[in-house]
Amino acid sequence: MISWSAARAWTSTPGPTVAVEIAPDCVTAVSLGAMRPLPVLIGHAREPLPDGAVAPGAASANVVEREAVTEAVRRALSAVARRPRMRVGLVVPDAAAKVSLLGFEAPPRRAADLVSLIRWRLRKSTPFRIEDARIAWSVGAAAEDGGRQYVVAAMRRDVVAEYERPCLAAGARPGLVNLAAFGAINAALAGRPPQPSGDWMLVHAAAGHHSVGVVRGRHLVSFRSLPGDSHDDLSGLLYQTMMYYEDRLGGAGIETVRVAASEPDAIDAVMRALPDSLDAKVTPAAVGAVALDGAAKPAALATAAAPIGTLLGGRRAART
Repeated sequence: MISWSAARAWTSTPGPTVAVEIAPDCVTAVSLGAMRPLPVLIGHAREPLPDGAVAPGAASANVVEREAVTEAVRRALSAVARRPRMRVGLVVPDAAAKVSLLGFEAPPRRAADLVSLIRWRLRKSTPFRIEDARIAWSVGAAAEDGGRQYVVAAMRRDVVAEYERPCLAAGARPGLVNLAAFGAINAALAGRPPQPSGDWMLVHAAAGHHSVGVVRGRHLVSFRSLPGDSHDDLSGLLYQTMMYYEDRLGGAGIETVRVAASEPDAIDAVMRALPDSLDAKVTPAAVGAVALDGAAKPAALATAAAPIGTLLGGRRAART
């Protein structure tokens, strides 16, 4: 199973049991318990943020009101964890990074050579100096010509630090740093039945920004992320994704749409925005990935999907 956490480049001490997502409109914290047989979601808290406190962007300052964000992180963590200081997984907005799908006919065998080649390919398309970036990558789908595709995320080091500082100030030490959409994909891939198979879609509906990924089996084959808040914005992004899927990817049909969002009613909003031609089952991204304890609500399977998937990726990284 592919780990969509940025384990190779952004991990120092994998395997936390608590994760924090800093989104434009809120801070979400989750805590996972023991396997029995699924990991148990034992804590889930959501703290709203003032408008404009977080303004995600790949080439600009992101955390505008650090004190407000720090206080929200502190309150969310205190609701799900007992220890005042802990290692955590950190989830950041998709818009904070540049995501690319790169294909190589003959990729280098050495990781260092591959990273150098990736940096060279990204140099002209990234809206910041590639020398200032942290790079995370995962092996993607095989190409018909024998080559290989790679899913790559590039994020400015100072932007990573902006999201880490509120956690550190609240007493938490980020070990994993992940994009929200990647965490949600990881949650879907980690699930027991009805785990998606064939071609399926991940829709991440965030405040002010939407991301849509198409996954073929276990490999991300298309990713689009655009600013927008309205129904028309999401409908347009979904329409563009389906046109690309059918015209360029030879799509045979999307079987499942998994949803991750910061609002519990986002599943209904996504269902209304789906093209009429798309006849697929729509479910929360983390369905089948965790069990709920008595305090956790089913809405958490959509609103906490990104931090849940980040923790599950960290657990795999700790075992390998």
